[in-house]
Formats: sequence, structure tokens, C-alpha cells
Amino acid sequence: MPDTTLDHRALEAYLPHRGINLLPDTVILHEGGKIATSVTTVPADDVRQRTMLGRSGGFWYEPFLGELMALTGVPLLHERLQAEGAVAVFSMISKLVFHRLAPLGSTVIGRAEITRDRGTFTQFATTATVDGQPLLEAEVMSGVAPLSEIIGSSRTQAQALPAGEAIPIGWLDWKPPHLRFATTIVSADAAAGTLTTGYRYEPEHPFVPGHFPAGPLMMGVTQWSAVADAGWIAMQRFGLTAATIQGRMTRPDGSEIVDVRDLELVADADGIPRLTATKRIAFRDKIVPGDSMLTHVTVIPK
Repeated sequence: MPDTTLDHRALEAYLPHRGINLLPDTVILHEGGKIATSVTTVPADDVRQRTMLGRSGGFWYEPFLGELMALTGVPLLHERLQAEGAVAVFSMISKLVFHRLAPLGSTVIGRAEITRDRGTFTQFATTATVDGQPLLEAEVMSGVAPLSEIIGSSRTQAQALPAGEAIPIGWLDWKPPHLRFATTIVSADAAAGTLTTGYRYEPEHPFVPGHFPAGPLMMGVTQWSAVADAGWIAMQRFGLTAATIQGRMTRPDGSEIVDVRDLELVADADGIPRLTATKRIAFRDKIVPGDSMLTHVTVIPK
């Protein structure tokens, strides 16, 4: 088939995301059906409100560039998923490296290529550039879930979080409140380098309406962000400026939600963290609005 160019309105037929959560401006599905590219620029007056994905200094918050790579590749699966009444759900991101920060106003060129496809499991090799310079590289793995299962996602009762202490002012102030995925410190052990934070995904969170409209779920990259937040809080608590973080997110009853291996954080000259790499993110379970979660990290100084 010839190349197909989709603007963000046409993409609504290819992706279940809406509003803020529909990140690309344009996705091009290239002839052959194995490669897609995306073009994305977020202006200061963005009518789609994607400036809400920014961190200090007017830069993209790094995990959402990972989401942009996922949304570059998923439209390649549209015909098959539509026929099955299914949607793509991401099971793993691996070998992820960030080379630099990306200003929100810059043009991000994304590329996703299918490298393995077994019907219910698809692997993409993804890259992104800004001004011709490498921005990130990652492998993204997608599974498939029936849309009826997503729409039916709910919890009969949210599990209560254990008591915790307030996170000190300034530790997460380099990004807006809706991008802070930790609200309390539940426990900390400096000798072991371990720390646990608590968070509740509120039904009023601005990401809820767009992911997915018929069955809202917490984005996988925000679960990854929660591990990065807990890791940064631990680094602040233990006086570290660079660390490798092993992390996982659980429900208060201990059931696992996400596992994150070798997340690399380093403080810049202004004492603000940069997420530079992550070896693997494995998504175990979904989160719906109202769910509570604990994020457990171990930090290893670099």
C-alpha cells in the first residue's frame, strides 16, 4: 500500500487516546506496513493542552517521549486490532536511552519499526530525533487486549494507603503537580538505600478523560514516572546526585503493578533530575481511577 499520512484528527480512528493523551501531530504509515514515522511540535499556546506534559525549563518530561514512540508504532496495527475488537496495551519497554532534553517547542521526529510480530505480541524498534540529533532509542513491546475488557475495568473498592509523611517542599517542584506521582513517603531506610512512596490515581486527574475515553486507565509511562519520582525522592533523602534505581509498584495488598530495572537518574547543574536510561519496564497490571499504589525503590549510588 502507498504511504498513509494521518493528522491528529484522522488518528482518532487509529488510537483510543484523546485530547492531551493523543500526542503526535502527524503519523505516516509507510508502504509495506512495517514502519511509521511521527512529527510532533507542542507550541506554547497548544490548543490540545499538551504543554501539560512539560517539566522545568519548557522541556518535555522524558517519559512522555516514550509514550510518543508507542503512539508512533501502534497505528500500524490498526486494521488487525479493529477486526479483533481489540486495543494495544504495552507490556514492556526496554533498552531505553535518552540522549538529551527536548524543548516542547522543538519538532520531534519519531520512528517505529516492527521487528517481531506474533499477532498477540508485537515488538517495535523506536528512535526519535530533534534537529537531526538523536533524542532517544527504545524497544517497545505491545500486547493485545479486548476492548470489552478495557471498558469493563473497574475496582469495587480502592485499597487504603498506609500512613506516610509529607514530601518536603521543593523535591518535586521542578514539574507541575499533575506530573508528580508520589504524595507521601511511607518508609525509608538509608542504610539499605530503600524508600517507599504512596500515591492515589484520582478520578479527577487530567489524563483520565483521554486514556481511554470508554474505559480509563493510568498510562504505563506515568507508572514509570512514579518509580522515577520515588527514586528522586530517595536520592534527595540520602544525599545522592546520580543513582541507578531498581523499582516496582504494588497495590497496598502487595500485588504487583509494574517492575522497573536499572532506571538511571542524574542531577543537573541546577539540582534537577534527568532521566537518562532505563533497562526494562514490565507492566503487570492495570490501574483505574481511584486505585492506590505503593512505589518501592532501591537506589545504588553512581
